[in-house]
Amino acid sequence: MIIFQLPPRERRIGTVALAALSSTLLGSSAAAQGPPGYYDPVDTSSPQVLRTTLHEVIDDHARFPYTAGSTDTWDILEAAMAHPTLPGRILEVYKNEDYPAQGTGNSFYNREHSWPSSYGFPDDGSDNYPFSDCHLLFLSDSGYNSARSNKPFRFCNPGCSELPTEMNDGAGGGIGMYPGNSNWSSGAFSSGTWEVWMGRRGDIARAILYADVRYEGGTHGTTNFAEPDLVATNSQALIAGSNTGMNESVAYMGILSVLLAWHEQDPVDDKERDKNDTVFQHQGNRNPFVDHPEWVDCLYNNGCALFEVYCTPAAPNSSGGSAIIGAFGSPVATDNTLSLTADQLPTSQFGYFLASETDGFVFHPPGSSGNLCLGGQIARFVGQVQNSGNLGSFGIAVDLTSIPTSPPSSVVAGETWHFQAWFRDPPTSNFTDALRITFQ
Repeated sequence: MIIFQLPPRERRIGTVALAALSSTLLGSSAAAQGPPGYYDPVDTSSPQVLRTTLHEVIDDHARFPYTAGSTDTWDILEAAMAHPTLPGRILEVYKNEDYPAQGTGNSFYNREHSWPSSYGFPDDGSDNYPFSDCHLLFLSDSGYNSARSNKPFRFCNPGCSELPTEMNDGAGGGIGMYPGNSNWSSGAFSSGTWEVWMGRRGDIARAILYADVRYEGGTHGTTNFAEPDLVATNSQALIAGSNTGMNESVAYMGILSVLLAWHEQDPVDDKERDKNDTVFQHQGNRNPFVDHPEWVDCLYNNGCALFEVYCTPAAPNSSGGSAIIGAFGSPVATDNTLSLTADQLPTSQFGYFLASETDGFVFHPPGSSGNLCLGGQIARFVGQVQNSGNLGSFGIAVDLTSIPTSPPSSVVAGETWHFQAWFRDPPTSNFTDALRITFQ
Protein backbone atom coordinates (compact mmCIF):
# COMPACT_ATOMS: atom_id res chain seq x y z
CA MET A 1 0.00 0.00 0.00
CA ILE A 2 1.43 3.39 -0.97
CA ILE A 3 1.28 5.77 1.96
CA PHE A 4 2.74 8.84 0.32
CA GLN A 5 4.09 9.82 -3.05
CA LEU A 6 5.27 12.99 -4.72
CA PRO A 7 7.06 13.32 -8.05
CA PRO A 8 10.80 13.94 -8.26
CA ARG A 9 12.88 17.06 -8.49
CA GLU A 10 16.27 17.86 -6.81
CA ARG A 11 19.00 17.30 -4.03
CA ARG A 12 22.41 17.21 -1.88
CA ILE A 13 24.46 17.39 1.41
CA GLY A 14 27.67 18.32 3.19
CA THR A 15 29.10 18.41 6.70
CA VAL A 16 26.92 20.73 8.78
CA ALA A 17 27.16 20.75 12.56
CA LEU A 18 24.24 18.36 12.89
CA ALA A 19 25.39 17.25 16.32
CA ALA A 20 24.48 20.71 17.53
CA LEU A 21 21.20 20.53 15.69
CA SER A 22 20.02 17.36 17.41
CA SER A 23 20.01 19.12 20.76
CA THR A 24 18.24 22.20 19.37
CA LEU A 25 14.73 21.35 20.36
CA LEU A 26 11.17 22.29 19.64
CA GLY A 27 9.65 25.45 18.27
CA SER A 28 6.31 25.34 16.47
CA SER A 29 5.88 23.23 13.35
CA ALA A 30 5.55 25.29 10.19
CA ALA A 31 1.91 25.50 9.19
CA ALA A 32 0.60 24.54 5.78
CA GLN A 33 -0.32 27.38 3.48
CA GLY A 34 -3.47 29.20 4.37
CA PRO A 35 -4.34 31.16 7.51
CA PRO A 36 -3.86 29.45 10.87
CA GLY A 37 -6.74 27.10 11.57
CA TYR A 38 -8.14 27.16 8.04
CA TYR A 39 -7.80 23.40 7.57
CA ASP A 40 -8.36 22.41 11.20
CA PRO A 41 -11.82 20.88 10.49
CA VAL A 42 -10.41 18.56 7.81
CA ASP A 43 -10.38 14.85 8.74
CA THR A 44 -8.22 12.55 6.60
CA SER A 45 -9.27 9.29 8.25
CA SER A 46 -11.01 8.04 5.08
CA PRO A 47 -11.68 9.29 1.53
CA GLN A 48 -15.36 10.01 2.23
CA VAL A 49 -14.70 11.81 5.50
CA LEU A 50 -11.96 13.83 3.82
CA ARG A 51 -14.29 14.81 0.98
CA THR A 52 -17.07 15.84 3.35
CA THR A 53 -14.93 17.85 5.74
CA LEU A 54 -12.88 19.43 2.95
CA HIS A 55 -16.01 20.51 1.07
CA GLU A 56 -17.29 22.21 4.21
CA VAL A 57 -14.08 24.24 4.42
CA ILE A 58 -13.91 25.43 0.79
CA ASP A 59 -17.56 25.90 -0.19
CA ASP A 60 -19.74 29.04 0.03
CA HIS A 61 -17.05 31.35 -1.41
CA ALA A 62 -17.68 34.98 -2.37
CA ARG A 63 -18.62 35.33 -6.05
CA PHE A 64 -17.11 38.05 -8.23
CA PRO A 65 -18.69 38.92 -11.59
CA TYR A 66 -17.16 37.55 -14.75
CA THR A 67 -17.04 41.01 -16.33
CA ALA A 68 -18.01 44.25 -14.60
CA GLY A 69 -16.99 47.85 -13.97
CA SER A 70 -16.13 46.84 -10.40
CA THR A 71 -13.65 44.14 -9.37
CA ASP A 72 -14.18 41.17 -11.68
CA THR A 73 -12.40 38.03 -12.82
CA TRP A 74 -10.10 40.05 -15.12
CA ASP A 75 -8.77 41.98 -12.12
CA ILE A 76 -8.33 38.89 -9.96
CA LEU A 77 -6.67 36.75 -12.65
CA GLU A 78 -4.27 39.47 -13.77
CA ALA A 79 -3.10 39.79 -10.16
CA ALA A 80 -3.08 36.02 -9.65
CA MET A 81 -1.11 35.29 -12.83
CA ALA A 82 1.24 38.27 -12.80
CA HIS A 83 4.64 37.50 -14.30
CA PRO A 84 6.96 36.77 -11.35
CA THR A 85 9.81 38.96 -12.67
CA LEU A 86 8.28 41.32 -15.25
CA PRO A 87 6.05 43.95 -13.59
CA GLY A 88 2.93 44.89 -15.49
CA ARG A 89 2.84 41.65 -17.47
CA ILE A 90 0.96 38.36 -17.06
CA LEU A 91 2.24 34.82 -17.71
CA GLU A 92 -0.51 32.79 -19.35
CA VAL A 93 -1.14 29.09 -18.93
CA TYR A 94 -0.81 27.18 -22.22
CA LYS A 95 1.67 28.99 -24.47
CA ASN A 96 3.76 30.15 -21.49
CA GLU A 97 3.87 33.59 -23.11
CA ASP A 98 3.92 36.91 -21.27
CA TYR A 99 1.70 39.81 -22.32
CA PRO A 100 1.07 43.33 -21.02
CA ALA A 101 -1.73 43.19 -18.45
CA GLN A 102 -4.58 44.79 -20.38
CA GLY A 103 -7.78 43.24 -19.06
CA THR A 104 -11.04 43.35 -20.97
CA GLY A 105 -10.95 43.71 -24.72
CA ASN A 106 -7.34 42.85 -25.51
CA SER A 107 -6.46 40.67 -28.49
CA PHE A 108 -3.65 38.69 -26.85
CA TYR A 109 -5.20 36.62 -24.10
CA ASN A 110 -8.58 35.73 -22.66
CA ARG A 111 -10.02 33.64 -19.85
CA GLU A 112 -9.88 29.87 -20.02
CA HIS A 113 -12.38 27.72 -18.14
CA SER A 114 -10.24 24.72 -17.19
CA TRP A 115 -13.57 22.95 -16.57
CA PRO A 116 -15.32 24.09 -19.75
CA SER A 117 -18.48 26.00 -18.85
CA SER A 118 -20.25 24.14 -21.66
CA TYR A 119 -20.09 21.05 -19.43
CA GLY A 120 -22.64 22.01 -16.85
CA PHE A 121 -22.77 25.77 -16.32
CA PRO A 122 -22.86 27.76 -19.62
CA ASP A 123 -25.42 30.40 -18.59
CA ASP A 124 -23.57 33.05 -16.61
CA GLY A 125 -25.39 34.99 -13.94
CA SER A 126 -25.22 36.07 -10.32
CA ASP A 127 -26.43 32.61 -9.30
CA ASN A 128 -23.78 30.70 -11.29
CA TYR A 129 -20.80 30.22 -8.98
CA PRO A 130 -18.51 27.93 -11.05
CA PHE A 131 -18.67 30.20 -14.12
CA SER A 132 -16.63 32.93 -12.42
CA ASP A 133 -14.70 30.81 -9.91
CA CYS A 134 -11.11 32.00 -10.32
CA HIS A 135 -9.69 28.72 -9.04
CA LEU A 136 -11.07 27.24 -12.28
CA LEU A 137 -10.16 30.18 -14.53
CA PHE A 138 -6.77 30.83 -16.12
CA LEU A 139 -5.49 33.53 -18.45
CA SER A 140 -4.65 31.92 -21.79
CA ASP A 141 -3.30 32.95 -25.15
CA SER A 142 -6.43 33.51 -27.24
CA GLY A 143 -5.38 31.20 -30.06
CA TYR A 144 -4.43 28.37 -27.73
CA ASN A 145 -7.65 28.78 -25.79
CA SER A 146 -9.59 28.49 -29.04
CA ALA A 147 -7.58 25.39 -30.01
CA ARG A 148 -8.37 23.76 -26.68
CA SER A 149 -12.11 24.55 -27.04
CA ASN A 150 -13.88 22.17 -24.62
CA LYS A 151 -11.76 19.06 -25.23
CA PRO A 152 -11.26 16.81 -22.21
CA PHE A 153 -7.77 16.36 -20.80
CA ARG A 154 -6.03 13.22 -22.03
CA PHE A 155 -2.64 11.97 -23.11
CA CYS A 156 -2.07 12.47 -26.81
CA ASN A 157 0.60 10.90 -29.07
CA PRO A 158 3.23 11.96 -31.63
CA GLY A 159 0.51 12.11 -34.31
CA CYS A 160 -1.33 14.92 -32.52
CA SER A 161 -0.99 18.58 -33.40
CA GLU A 162 1.70 20.39 -31.45
CA LEU A 163 1.12 23.75 -29.78
CA PRO A 164 4.58 24.64 -28.45
CA THR A 165 5.38 26.77 -25.45
CA GLU A 166 7.71 29.75 -25.22
CA MET A 167 10.73 29.70 -22.95
CA ASN A 168 9.71 32.04 -20.15
CA ASP A 169 10.82 32.48 -16.55
CA GLY A 170 13.07 29.44 -16.86
CA ALA A 171 10.34 27.08 -18.12
CA GLY A 172 8.73 26.02 -21.37
CA GLY A 173 10.33 25.99 -24.79
CA GLY A 174 8.74 23.50 -27.19
CA ILE A 175 11.25 21.14 -28.79
CA GLY A 176 9.18 19.74 -31.68
CA MET A 177 9.17 16.25 -30.21
CA TYR A 178 6.39 14.52 -28.26
CA PRO A 179 5.78 15.26 -25.45
CA GLY A 180 8.59 17.75 -24.84
CA ASN A 181 7.39 21.06 -23.42
CA SER A 182 4.46 21.45 -25.76
CA ASN A 183 0.68 21.16 -25.60
CA TRP A 184 -0.80 18.51 -27.89
CA SER A 185 -4.26 18.29 -29.42
CA SER A 186 -6.45 16.11 -31.60
CA GLY A 187 -10.13 15.74 -32.46
CA ALA A 188 -12.89 18.09 -31.43
CA PHE A 189 -15.30 18.77 -28.59
CA SER A 190 -15.97 16.01 -26.04
CA SER A 191 -14.33 13.33 -28.19
CA GLY A 192 -11.19 15.40 -28.65
CA THR A 193 -7.97 15.47 -26.66
CA TRP A 194 -6.01 18.28 -25.05
CA GLU A 195 -2.70 17.43 -23.39
CA VAL A 196 -1.27 20.26 -21.32
CA TRP A 197 2.48 20.89 -21.37
CA MET A 198 4.62 19.59 -18.52
CA GLY A 199 4.97 22.87 -16.62
CA ARG A 200 1.23 23.49 -16.13
CA ARG A 201 -0.51 20.12 -16.30
CA GLY A 202 -0.47 19.80 -12.52
CA ASP A 203 -2.04 23.25 -12.13
CA ILE A 204 -4.90 22.25 -14.43
CA ALA A 205 -5.33 18.85 -12.76
CA ARG A 206 -5.58 20.35 -9.31
CA ALA A 207 -8.11 22.92 -10.56
CA ILE A 208 -10.40 20.14 -11.81
CA LEU A 209 -9.97 18.16 -8.58
CA TYR A 210 -10.85 21.32 -6.65
CA ALA A 211 -14.08 21.60 -8.65
CA ASP A 212 -14.88 17.95 -7.93
CA VAL A 213 -14.81 18.65 -4.17
CA ARG A 214 -16.00 22.27 -4.07
CA TYR A 215 -19.20 21.68 -6.09
CA GLU A 216 -21.26 18.89 -4.55
CA GLY A 217 -24.77 20.10 -5.43
CA GLY A 218 -27.10 21.63 -2.86
CA THR A 219 -27.22 25.37 -2.30
CA HIS A 220 -24.80 28.14 -1.43
CA GLY A 221 -24.80 28.62 2.33
CA THR A 222 -25.05 32.41 2.13
CA THR A 223 -27.06 33.22 -1.00
CA ASN A 224 -29.09 29.98 -1.14
CA PHE A 225 -28.48 29.75 -4.90
CA ALA A 226 -28.48 26.21 -6.30
CA GLU A 227 -25.06 24.83 -7.20
CA PRO A 228 -24.17 21.98 -9.57
CA ASP A 229 -22.53 18.73 -8.58
CA LEU A 230 -19.33 18.68 -10.67
CA VAL A 231 -17.82 15.21 -10.93
CA ALA A 232 -14.37 14.28 -12.27
CA THR A 233 -14.72 11.01 -14.18
CA ASN A 234 -13.10 8.58 -16.60
CA SER A 235 -16.35 8.16 -18.53
CA GLN A 236 -16.33 9.66 -22.02
CA ALA A 237 -20.10 9.14 -22.27
CA LEU A 238 -20.82 11.10 -19.09
CA ILE A 239 -18.61 13.98 -20.22
CA ALA A 240 -20.32 14.13 -23.61
CA GLY A 241 -23.72 13.96 -21.93
CA SER A 242 -22.91 17.08 -19.90
CA ASN A 243 -22.60 19.21 -23.07
CA THR A 244 -26.30 20.16 -23.27
CA GLY A 245 -26.08 23.93 -23.67
CA MET A 246 -27.89 24.41 -20.35
CA ASN A 247 -26.92 24.65 -16.71
CA GLU A 248 -27.07 21.13 -15.28
CA SER A 249 -27.56 19.90 -11.72
CA VAL A 250 -24.86 17.24 -12.30
CA ALA A 251 -22.02 17.54 -14.82
CA TYR A 252 -18.84 15.64 -15.63
CA MET A 253 -15.27 16.36 -16.77
CA GLY A 254 -12.06 14.37 -17.06
CA ILE A 255 -10.27 12.25 -17.80
CA LEU A 256 -9.78 11.60 -14.06
CA SER A 257 -7.00 9.00 -14.35
CA VAL A 258 -5.02 11.36 -16.60
CA LEU A 259 -5.50 14.26 -14.22
CA LEU A 260 -4.24 12.16 -11.31
CA ALA A 261 -1.13 11.29 -13.33
CA TRP A 262 -0.60 14.95 -14.21
CA HIS A 263 -0.91 15.90 -10.55
CA GLU A 264 2.07 13.67 -9.80
CA GLN A 265 4.10 14.63 -12.88
CA ASP A 266 3.92 18.38 -12.20
CA PRO A 267 4.21 19.19 -8.48
CA VAL A 268 2.95 22.43 -6.96
CA ASP A 269 5.25 25.40 -7.63
CA ASP A 270 5.41 29.03 -6.56
CA LYS A 271 3.31 30.27 -9.50
CA GLU A 272 0.47 28.00 -8.42
CA ARG A 273 0.86 29.01 -4.78
CA ASP A 274 0.76 32.69 -5.73
CA LYS A 275 -2.44 32.17 -7.72
CA ASN A 276 -4.02 30.29 -4.84
CA ASP A 277 -3.12 33.05 -2.39
CA THR A 278 -4.48 35.83 -4.63
CA VAL A 279 -7.76 34.08 -5.37
CA PHE A 280 -8.16 33.36 -1.66
CA GLN A 281 -7.76 37.05 -0.86
CA HIS A 282 -10.83 37.75 -3.00
CA GLN A 283 -13.06 34.68 -2.88
CA GLY A 284 -12.22 33.63 0.67
CA ASN A 285 -11.58 29.98 -0.23
CA ARG A 286 -8.49 28.05 -1.27
CA ASN A 287 -7.64 25.17 -3.58
CA PRO A 288 -6.70 22.59 -0.92
CA PHE A 289 -4.72 20.43 -3.34
CA VAL A 290 -2.24 23.27 -3.82
CA ASP A 291 -1.75 23.51 -0.05
CA HIS A 292 -1.98 19.76 0.62
CA PRO A 293 -1.13 17.82 -2.55
CA GLU A 294 -0.90 14.63 -0.47
CA TRP A 295 -4.68 14.71 0.02
CA VAL A 296 -5.13 13.73 -3.64
CA ASP A 297 -3.76 10.28 -2.87
CA CYS A 298 -6.08 9.92 0.13
CA LEU A 299 -9.17 11.07 -1.75
CA TYR A 300 -8.71 9.34 -5.10
CA ASN A 301 -6.37 6.41 -4.43
CA ASN A 302 -7.64 5.37 -0.98
CA GLY A 303 -4.21 6.32 0.35
CA CYS A 304 -5.41 7.78 3.66
CA ALA A 305 -2.46 6.58 5.67
CA LEU A 306 -1.56 8.10 9.00
CA PHE A 307 0.90 10.69 7.71
CA GLU A 308 1.14 14.44 7.47
CA VAL A 309 3.42 16.72 5.48
CA TYR A 310 4.54 19.72 7.52
CA CYS A 311 7.18 22.44 7.37
CA THR A 312 6.09 23.11 3.80
CA PRO A 313 7.14 24.59 1.48
CA ALA A 314 10.81 24.12 2.29
CA ALA A 315 13.19 27.04 1.85
CA PRO A 316 14.02 27.44 -1.89
CA ASN A 317 17.30 25.89 -2.95
CA SER A 318 19.72 26.58 -5.79
CA SER A 319 17.58 24.58 -8.23
CA GLY A 320 15.00 27.36 -7.96
CA GLY A 321 12.43 25.16 -6.24
CA SER A 322 11.65 23.85 -2.77
CA ALA A 323 12.76 20.31 -1.98
CA ILE A 324 10.09 17.77 -1.01
CA ILE A 325 10.11 14.49 0.89
CA GLY A 326 7.97 11.50 -0.02
CA ALA A 327 7.35 8.04 1.44
CA PHE A 328 6.22 4.72 0.03
CA GLY A 329 5.24 1.49 1.69
CA SER A 330 3.01 0.40 4.55
CA PRO A 331 2.22 2.30 7.78
CA VAL A 332 2.29 -1.08 9.59
CA ALA A 333 5.58 -1.09 11.46
CA THR A 334 6.05 -4.87 11.31
CA ASP A 335 5.73 -4.82 7.51
CA ASN A 336 9.03 -2.91 7.42
CA THR A 337 8.49 -1.65 3.87
CA LEU A 338 9.00 2.11 4.28
CA SER A 339 11.03 3.91 1.61
CA LEU A 340 11.83 7.64 1.58
CA THR A 341 12.46 9.91 -1.39
CA ALA A 342 13.81 13.45 -1.66
CA ASP A 343 12.96 15.40 -4.80
CA GLN A 344 13.33 18.85 -6.35
CA LEU A 345 16.95 19.09 -5.21
CA PRO A 346 19.95 20.68 -6.92
CA THR A 347 21.59 18.13 -9.19
CA SER A 348 24.71 16.10 -8.47
CA GLN A 349 24.78 16.88 -4.77
CA PHE A 350 24.99 14.63 -1.72
CA GLY A 351 22.46 14.22 1.05
CA TYR A 352 20.95 11.90 3.61
CA PHE A 353 17.75 11.41 5.61
CA LEU A 354 17.01 12.32 9.21
CA ALA A 355 14.47 10.90 11.64
CA SER A 356 13.20 11.81 15.09
CA GLU A 357 10.26 11.02 17.34
CA THR A 358 9.98 14.79 17.99
CA ASP A 359 9.11 17.52 15.55
CA GLY A 360 10.54 21.02 15.85
CA PHE A 361 11.50 24.10 13.91
CA VAL A 362 14.93 25.71 13.69
CA PHE A 363 15.22 28.57 11.23
CA HIS A 364 18.47 28.39 9.23
CA PRO A 365 20.54 26.30 11.67
CA PRO A 366 24.32 26.84 11.46
CA GLY A 367 25.67 26.12 8.00
CA SER A 368 22.25 25.85 6.33
CA SER A 369 19.96 28.11 4.34
CA GLY A 370 16.99 25.83 5.07
CA ASN A 371 14.93 24.95 8.13
CA LEU A 372 15.36 21.95 10.40
CA CYS A 373 11.93 20.54 11.25
CA LEU A 374 12.97 17.84 13.73
CA GLY A 375 13.77 18.09 17.44
CA GLY A 376 14.99 15.91 20.27
CA GLN A 377 17.39 13.11 19.37
CA ILE A 378 17.87 13.14 15.61
CA ALA A 379 18.88 9.95 13.80
CA ARG A 380 21.09 10.43 10.74
CA PHE A 381 21.13 7.87 7.95
CA VAL A 382 24.77 8.67 7.21
CA GLY A 383 25.40 5.07 6.24
CA GLN A 384 23.08 5.67 3.31
CA VAL A 385 24.50 8.91 1.87
CA GLN A 386 22.99 9.52 -1.56
CA ASN A 387 23.76 11.61 -4.65
CA SER A 388 20.94 13.44 -6.40
CA GLY A 389 22.38 12.82 -9.85
CA ASN A 390 20.98 14.37 -13.01
CA LEU A 391 17.34 14.16 -11.88
CA GLY A 392 17.76 15.99 -8.58
CA SER A 393 16.39 13.21 -6.39
CA PHE A 394 17.46 10.31 -4.20
CA GLY A 395 15.86 7.74 -1.92
CA ILE A 396 16.49 4.93 0.58
CA ALA A 397 14.76 1.93 2.06
CA VAL A 398 14.38 2.44 5.82
CA ASP A 399 15.02 -0.44 8.21
CA LEU A 400 12.33 0.20 10.82
CA THR A 401 13.96 -2.32 13.14
CA SER A 402 17.13 -0.23 13.35
CA ILE A 403 16.64 3.54 13.17
CA PRO A 404 20.18 4.99 13.66
CA THR A 405 19.60 6.76 16.98
CA SER A 406 22.01 6.16 19.86
CA PRO A 407 21.40 3.36 20.63
CA PRO A 408 19.48 2.26 17.50
CA SER A 409 15.68 2.26 17.82
CA SER A 410 13.00 -0.08 16.55
CA VAL A 411 9.72 1.48 15.41
CA VAL A 412 6.62 -0.04 17.02
CA ALA A 413 2.90 0.39 16.48
CA GLY A 414 1.48 3.59 17.92
CA GLU A 415 4.69 5.57 17.61
CA THR A 416 4.87 8.74 15.52
CA TRP A 417 8.12 9.44 13.70
CA HIS A 418 9.21 12.51 11.76
CA PHE A 419 11.42 12.40 8.67
CA GLN A 420 13.35 15.00 6.69
CA ALA A 421 16.25 15.05 4.21
CA TRP A 422 19.35 17.24 4.40
CA PHE A 423 21.36 17.96 1.27
CA ARG A 424 24.34 19.94 0.11
CA ASP A 425 23.19 23.19 -1.54
CA PRO A 426 26.38 25.09 -2.46
CA PRO A 427 27.71 27.18 -0.91
CA THR A 428 25.79 25.93 2.15
CA SER A 429 23.22 23.17 2.73
CA ASN A 430 19.43 22.91 2.86
CA PHE A 431 16.50 20.70 3.89
CA THR A 432 13.34 19.25 2.34
CA ASP A 433 9.96 19.76 3.96
CA ALA A 434 9.12 17.14 6.60
CA LEU A 435 6.85 14.13 6.98
CA ARG A 436 5.07 12.83 10.08
CA ILE A 437 4.00 9.16 10.09
CA THR A 438 2.05 7.40 12.85
CA PHE A 439 2.76 3.70 12.53
CA GLN A 440 0.21 0.97 13.09
